[in-house]
Amino acid sequence: MPLPLGAPGILALLVLLFMAGCSRTSRPIGSSPSPLPTSTPLPTATPTATFTSTPTPPPTQTPTPTPAPTSTPTSLPGASLVAFESYRDGNGEIYLLDILNGKLTNLTRHTAEDRAPAWRPDGGAIAFESHRDGNWEIYSLNLGDGGLSRLTNNLAYDGLPAWSPDGSQIAFESYRDGNLEIYLVAASGGTPLRLTDDPAGDYGPVWSPDGRAIAFTSWRDGNKEIYLVPPEGGEARNLTQNSADDEDPAWLPVPPGAGTGGSELALTSWRDVDVKTGNRNAEIYRLDLADGSTQRLTDNPWPDLDPAWNAQGRPVWSAYDPGPRFETFDPYRPGDYHLVRAGADVLQRLTAAEWDDRGPAPAPAQVADLDRLASVLPANPPPVPTLAPGKLPPVVEVPSILASYGQIPILVNELVEPSLVAWQEDVLQASGWDFLHVTLGSWRTLKDKRTNKEYAHDYRFLSWHKTGRALDLVLEFKIDGTDQLIVSREDLGSNVYWRLYLRTARQDGTQGEPLKDNPWLYWWRIVPEQDPTSYAAGGKRLPIPAGYYVDLTGIAKRYGWERIASYAIEGDYDWHTSSSGMEYWHYERTDGLTWWDAMRQIYLPETLEEVVGWQAGLRNAQSEEMMRSKGVPTPAR
Repeated sequence: MPLPLGAPGILALLVLLFMAGCSRTSRPIGSSPSPLPTSTPLPTATPTATFTSTPTPPPTQTPTPTPAPTSTPTSLPGASLVAFESYRDGNGEIYLLDILNGKLTNLTRHTAEDRAPAWRPDGGAIAFESHRDGNWEIYSLNLGDGGLSRLTNNLAYDGLPAWSPDGSQIAFESYRDGNLEIYLVAASGGTPLRLTDDPAGDYGPVWSPDGRAIAFTSWRDGNKEIYLVPPEGGEARNLTQNSADDEDPAWLPVPPGAGTGGSELALTSWRDVDVKTGNRNAEIYRLDLADGSTQRLTDNPWPDLDPAWNAQGRPVWSAYDPGPRFETFDPYRPGDYHLVRAGADVLQRLTAAEWDDRGPAPAPAQVADLDRLASVLPANPPPVPTLAPGKLPPVVEVPSILASYGQIPILVNELVEPSLVAWQEDVLQASGWDFLHVTLGSWRTLKDKRTNKEYAHDYRFLSWHKTGRALDLVLEFKIDGTDQLIVSREDLGSNVYWRLYLRTARQDGTQGEPLKDNPWLYWWRIVPEQDPTSYAAGGKRLPIPAGYYVDLTGIAKRYGWERIASYAIEGDYDWHTSSSGMEYWHYERTDGLTWWDAMRQIYLPETLEEVVGWQAGLRNAQSEEMMRSKGVPTPAR
């Protein structure tokens, strides 16, 4: 529910059309392919994510075993394996999915975060980035015997590895020179070679199939574009020229007998903008390097990210899937990114966990014999218990130092209290700041109402704060007079959400990672006469700042606390004109409940009916649509 901030100066799936296996057609930038028939996605059985009430333990030093020789690769019909990253077990891990039978294997099984898998071309190993030794480094996991090799050794961030076609080198992104740049290192480790040198960030390298070029993303032109650089170094060449962001290149594989190749790649582009809302959306495009023509491959009202290609030339990517219909002004429950794969005439949804599955890495045509893999990997962590539902649990004071601005203790439904404490402790460990030690507030009494008449409706009347399942974070977090909190705009369909980042206390690489999202400059900090377009749009994106940050929104999600959409009620409660409507500070843990069901956990039915029931809502200017979406029962007829 809205938090009154006063005047602005105070601040106060998937419906996709995919063209796969079709003949190439050059099209002008921004044009769409002709619609083709689609089919129902085929879900693959995957484990259901569970909520963890225990914060991630601190990273520990682990010995690195010497990898044994890679076992002889064997043919994998259909290239059915996909590696990817997920937090489905409450911690970032690398998983291996066999699409044919739905079998899922946790490859990393470590208390620290592991991400960004990349296959060695012979299928015998997977490189990835990990925080297991106290900072982000590149590792290689031998799939034949489970041997682990650390390939980089620098206190600064090293991540997003990519193998050369012959398997002899690995390209990666690094912050070791105080800026994101592309580096090369031998597959056996050693001293890296720096390939790019620009004040702006260069990141996300991928090798061309012929090994003659490395594509990457850069914001050296003021926005994100795709560039190309030779592996021996030299001048980078710009491949895309669009005012919107183009990022995450992925080379198309070369069919057998077609030569070495490397003339086409897929990329994620944000060039598709909704005319009515101004919201941008990410789609997958195909770029022909020979003539610069592009072909739009996806047509989805929700973002499509992380393009990749399997050995058969089928694209695999991460597609956003909104949650079920929810409430009138927050129309969808929190959604997730899932992996999907396109074929000649069918679209398959490969994962379905209640967590984001990102960074798909399809296996090459051949892989090592994986029969021994399960026996040599560390044991799977024990299942994480879920919070058991109860009857009329009390609203309790959080047994921590959580307090509101007025030093009023934070009060929440006792069912969600462990998750709130875990969230607080995780942020402290990850950032070095006790960001959650003071908030704007939590629980509100049953009879709480909005006292001013600024808006047409009392948006506070059916507030989630009354359920003991909502928390308002601080609006800023200043250290020595400088705000450490960054808010980045994230468009999902027709709604605007905000992702929060916190600059870490230590800037040496042991906390957080470099930022890749643009901060948002709010409209009330813009002089209308000087920039009327940005002012009318509610603000504008700023250049990406230097330094290390942690993703507060991502951490909150691990513990079941989710953000809500900004309010955009034209002429009334609209974030474009009322700072209160932004709601970037508001987080809820709903656990799939309606507002009414959540209220029934802490109040008797007769009390609810009297104070916030249907008739009470009508007396307090609540619309019938709003009350139905909140689960308020209608009068018996």
